[in-house]
Amino acid sequence: MKKLIFLCMLLMGHLTLSTAQENAGGGILFHENEPWKEIIALAQKENKLIFMDCYTSWCGPCKALSKNVFTQKKVGDFFNPQFINVKYDMEKGDGKVLQERYKSYIVGYPTLLLIDKNGKVLQQMAGYQDADKLIQGIRKAAKGRDLFTLAAEYQAGNRELTFMKEYIESLNAAFLRDSVNNITRRQLTVIDPKELDKDEVWDVYGTYVKDVRSAAFEYLVNNAYRYYRKLNRDYYKINTQLQFCCEKELRSLFKLNFDEQGKPQALSVDTTTARKVIAYMQKADLNHRDSYLAKLYIHQLLLKGEYQEAWESIMLCHRIGVRSFTSAAVHDYIRFLIHYPVGKVALKNYLNVLEQFRATGEKGAFSYHMYRTMAEIYQQLGNAKKAKELQQAYQAIDGQRMKEIKNSI
Repeated sequence: MKKLIFLCMLLMGHLTLSTAQENAGGGILFHENEPWKEIIALAQKENKLIFMDCYTSWCGPCKALSKNVFTQKKVGDFFNPQFINVKYDMEKGDGKVLQERYKSYIVGYPTLLLIDKNGKVLQQMAGYQDADKLIQGIRKAAKGRDLFTLAAEYQAGNRELTFMKEYIESLNAAFLRDSVNNITRRQLTVIDPKELDKDEVWDVYGTYVKDVRSAAFEYLVNNAYRYYRKLNRDYYKINTQLQFCCEKELRSLFKLNFDEQGKPQALSVDTTTARKVIAYMQKADLNHRDSYLAKLYIHQLLLKGEYQEAWESIMLCHRIGVRSFTSAAVHDYIRFLIHYPVGKVALKNYLNVLEQFRATGEKGAFSYHMYRTMAEIYQQLGNAKKAKELQQAYQAIDGQRMKEIKNSI
């Protein structure tokens, strides 16, 4: 019996030891969800910085980071000797308190913080980081090249290329994309666009040439093919960048906006920029430029109040399958047009089109939101009974959808 007890104790001890040895020989050894006061005391006693993994139980990237990165030997070899390593579920126990305390540094999950022994944040990183980037970011911070020191240098006026590269990398690692976009946009208005010909400048700023109104963007459009042929740059990547930026701007310019009551707001009158961006698309031989030419033509008709000609053009584009002239887009145009003096004949035409969408049964052709638009048209045509019927149909479906969404949360 004594031998059996001894064997059990030995096995238990062996299991505990092997687990510790496995961790020690592998990844980071963490204090998980331990009292924060004890962690601070330990950091002060050992005179070490604290590396904190802020996670939640539902966060996929958090789990991937724990499984694929924190377990690597080189990561453990770097972190274990230098830092007090801690993990906190930010929705439980001390994690909730820490989330409130450090919320200005937590932009999402996972967030990785480097904190001094007095609880001051020295560095923040966010999102999934591969092992090398994680080590690089924390190593720089531990040596005084943390995000906040770099920010102070930037505010003091440092714009040297090597510094800007370092600062942008730190901001990206912290997932502070708005800050990255702001500083790169400002810098691209200062430097001569021809500087982008230099590889070292392109490597820092190339992917941030996004403002279609800037001289840098125009220069990139005019030189995209030369960059590919002469400078051996990724033509597909550049064209994808140009395509995304041009389409984003044009969608914004041509978008039909409505207030909470469903009434249309004023159309953009900036057709000059629209024409310029479409010209960029033609120059760079980008996709879908014909679709945006059609949208520009219709947009100008709407601005001039030529509603019937605009409607005929909308339906022509829809019938021949011009990209983005879907049933949903046609519906938005109808929502816009019914608030202007188009006449009863036009209202009946709009109604017939919506009825056709409903009758086809084609997936995606009819949205229940169209019931509300149909109700408005029937109301204008003097058929209050039909308007009420369709409004009730809309409200019933909308209520059910809201209930489903509420139950899923």
